[in-house]
Amino acid sequence: MQRLRPDDHFLILLEGDETPMHIGSLIVLEVPDADRAAAAVRLRAHLVERLAVTPLLRELRRAPLSFDSDVWVRAGDVDFDRHVVVHRPDAPIDDADLRAFVSQHVMIRLDLRRRPFLIHVLDGVGDRGGRGRVAMYVKVHHSVTDGVGFQTVLGLLSDDPIDPAMVPAPLRSEQELPTRHEWLAESVLRFRAEREDEPERRAVRRATVEALRDPALQRPATPSLSLSGPTSTRRAYTAIILPFGEMKSVARALDATVNDLFLALAGSAMRAYLIEIGDLPDLPLTTNSARSYRRPEHGPFGNRIVAIHPHLATHLADPIERLRAIQAAMSLEWRRTPLDEACSTSQRRRSDRSCDGASSPSASARAARSCQATSRCRMSLARTTSGRSPASDSSPTTRRPYSAAAVR
Repeated sequence: MQRLRPDDHFLILLEGDETPMHIGSLIVLEVPDADRAAAAVRLRAHLVERLAVTPLLRELRRAPLSFDSDVWVRAGDVDFDRHVVVHRPDAPIDDADLRAFVSQHVMIRLDLRRRPFLIHVLDGVGDRGGRGRVAMYVKVHHSVTDGVGFQTVLGLLSDDPIDPAMVPAPLRSEQELPTRHEWLAESVLRFRAEREDEPERRAVRRATVEALRDPALQRPATPSLSLSGPTSTRRAYTAIILPFGEMKSVARALDATVNDLFLALAGSAMRAYLIEIGDLPDLPLTTNSARSYRRPEHGPFGNRIVAIHPHLATHLADPIERLRAIQAAMSLEWRRTPLDEACSTSQRRRSDRSCDGASSPSASARAARSCQATSRCRMSLARTTSGRSPASDSSPTTRRPYSAAAVR
């Protein structure tokens, strides 16, 4: 069985209506005039065909009594009309309409009683530069993979040649799951075996905590803002286009990376906005992001990330000083992340070796629910407005997001 690793399961437990846990991408494609009429139909047919080589045709099943980790099983009959949806508006839609579409659908949770993805194909996107366009908005639940794996999924869905190394191994079907008693017995034996590594894992965690007490590794305090507080179920989505060649040239001239420059631009925008609303704090805003530690032995999917929290130097008025402060904050995060990774992987090393996936006792998984409120607070800088909670993409929101395993 392919059990969810603790990192993957954690993202299910953190999910709420205010914080949907999926990854999305809006892709707009130009269409030759000769292909315009059938472009959406052809795109949908291509996506349905390529889904077979992705990790998306799967379903979640609970362990008996929720005693062990949830598992992925091979999907049975797939209702592609539900998961690859073509929208044909009465009138051509423009870029503002596309942004409004994403703003609405980004906050609609995926229904994990079904397949963990949804693709919207939007026909009739207005011309740009004399060429017709078609768009697709792809949503994949974060429990399937992280951002690096999501890029691999998009590559598999494209018309690029398929790399066999990126195609996931076949999963068991639901009918191939062990019986209730076999499953519980296997879990108990594995949990007992994992105790053998606990002293080593505990020692690694203690050493990591001690190392993180180094004054040179301390982050600045996080400021409080009038914006701080729970987020709502609404978001605003927009897009900007930055000339990548110019970004690279400016970054080189300033002895910085493109990422440094991007964070500096974000810091400048946030500083200007906070000044505008009269809420600029003396301390810099802190971001919540992630760094991948994926290696070849981890495979292309699942979540292999640790959190990083660089600040945006919003307390500094000079843009060059702000850039240098951001570079120093990123350097601090790079020094901290090996310790975070060591602590993270020490808790999962035994799990990674067991039974095609990772185990996570349900007690530990349930404890992660206590972090949900904290997760929402970390998103408090988002500009939100109050509104009703959206329904699931496929069915009404439910506290039990997917079905229990069928046990014989």
